[in-house]
Amino acid sequence: MTPKPGTLEFLLQRDVIDDLLPKIGKEQWQTLYSIGDNYPHQFSMWCALLDGNAVSRALEHDGWDLRIGDGKPGFSRGQAEGKEVTTYHRFGRSDGVRPLILYRSFHGAFPKYVEVDEEFRLFHDLAEDKSRGFLLSFDSSGREIQVVRVKPKEVQVQLKYLRQFQAGNGMYIAIFVDSVRYSLISLGNLPPDEFERIEVGALSRWRRNVVECDFQDNFQTFSRLLAKVILAPPPMEKAGIWPFTDDGAQEDVVFIIGVDEEGKEVQHTSNPDKLSNYFGANPSAPHYLTPVFFRREVLGKYFAEPERYSVSDGQLACLSLWSCQIDNNLESHVAVFLGDLGRDLPYEERLHWRQFNVVPDGGISETNFRRSFLSQFTDASAPDLIFHHEYKRITRDWEKKHGWPLFLAPSPADAYLLDTVRMPVTNSQAELDEQIGLLAKLLIDSLNEKELAARAGVVEEGAKGISKLAGFLKATQFAECQSVIQLFRDLQTLRSTGSAHRKGSSYKEIIAKLGIDVTRKPDVVRRILEETSEALRALRLHYCEAGPQSDSHRA
Repeated sequence: MTPKPGTLEFLLQRDVIDDLLPKIGKEQWQTLYSIGDNYPHQFSMWCALLDGNAVSRALEHDGWDLRIGDGKPGFSRGQAEGKEVTTYHRFGRSDGVRPLILYRSFHGAFPKYVEVDEEFRLFHDLAEDKSRGFLLSFDSSGREIQVVRVKPKEVQVQLKYLRQFQAGNGMYIAIFVDSVRYSLISLGNLPPDEFERIEVGALSRWRRNVVECDFQDNFQTFSRLLAKVILAPPPMEKAGIWPFTDDGAQEDVVFIIGVDEEGKEVQHTSNPDKLSNYFGANPSAPHYLTPVFFRREVLGKYFAEPERYSVSDGQLACLSLWSCQIDNNLESHVAVFLGDLGRDLPYEERLHWRQFNVVPDGGISETNFRRSFLSQFTDASAPDLIFHHEYKRITRDWEKKHGWPLFLAPSPADAYLLDTVRMPVTNSQAELDEQIGLLAKLLIDSLNEKELAARAGVVEEGAKGISKLAGFLKATQFAECQSVIQLFRDLQTLRSTGSAHRKGSSYKEIIAKLGIDVTRKPDVVRRILEETSEALRALRLHYCEAGPQSDSHRA
């Protein structure tokens, strides 16, 4: 805490000496640049990278070894064998000192700013968010990590990333401090041994002088503290990037893979290097392809963030960071091969999956078996995956056949609608309502009413999407028109009386009419998905594979 101006502690800068300097290189965030004029205190911090030879020279004097604004490319000229020689210097000098922060000033022609050395940014593959003043890294799931905070008068870096950079390039980092404070205390009121103090350590030094102030009318004295603290680079093995990543320090994550003869759970690590395979490795260990089973709730985390994760037929992926083969064609569980868990999922994700691990209940799906062991192309068997397939296929084939889409493309805000249609992972009403709402959006709200109406013949004024679809199907003599339209109307009623409004007698009536057991909500979604998938398939077969061009049916 900064002492109050006017006190002896303030003038002698004891807070800087006893608090700030000892903490350099020991806190999560390290200041690399700071400039402030909080009268009567002027304070600045700066930094530089030093090679081993420059360190000893830096400790011989109090001054900064790199001034703010220096460190840019330039030339020097000298004599060699009687001839003038011009030499280019990447950092404007050749004494082993280089900048980590660059101060960019354009003599008033453009706003000045500070930026972080390119090598540091590329070393950690940092993204620059100029609007917020951050340099960002990302974790294994693509979530941002603030590595550097850049403000007009301050730059801070996470110490971990600074030290990793040092470990990689083997350079020392010098932190410079220049602190000036003015005071009304006269020199006569100071102990003589406080006029000047110098302290030199193995990798640090500072000098503080207190002198008479003859250039500020309101003050009698001022003190100036010049300091530098040098941080030696850690071993190269601490660089934090390949081949020195931290993955090896993570503990193996074990999973339940079965039961023993007494019915007790059998667990084993998912580390692929400790599993057997078809090439003779670890013959006494479980096989790499041992299936591990999980409750379906394990996928809830991924369904909740469709902009980050994708759960598709047989695969879970996170952006382009990682992907893992999964068996999501099972009715009540999800299965993953033991070796894939250890090889393909980041450590944090394996811990997440471990929470939902259960004793094996049956085997893997036939779909997964055919794909994984017989190398056969096999359609999905799970109702949500079948729906995804049918919806994408009719959307593609219809427009290709007729020149206009049956379902309009979603707005950017609804880009993930189809991806979020899924079998519920719990038996909650909220999930049931959500899935009914999503299906209604995709199948009813997205209908291309304009094109359907143009080809539907006579349509009542004010007719909505389903009525226009009905008119089109009748006009084009679709044999299953009545059943498809009734399905769409039932879905609309389920939404309007359930998920879109407070549930009342109308909701109970439609539930009773459809014979739905709402105590088994996943089964409700399963039935709706199966029926809508069959309807989409029937429409596709009639209109895209055997049906005529729709232009021939214009009113």
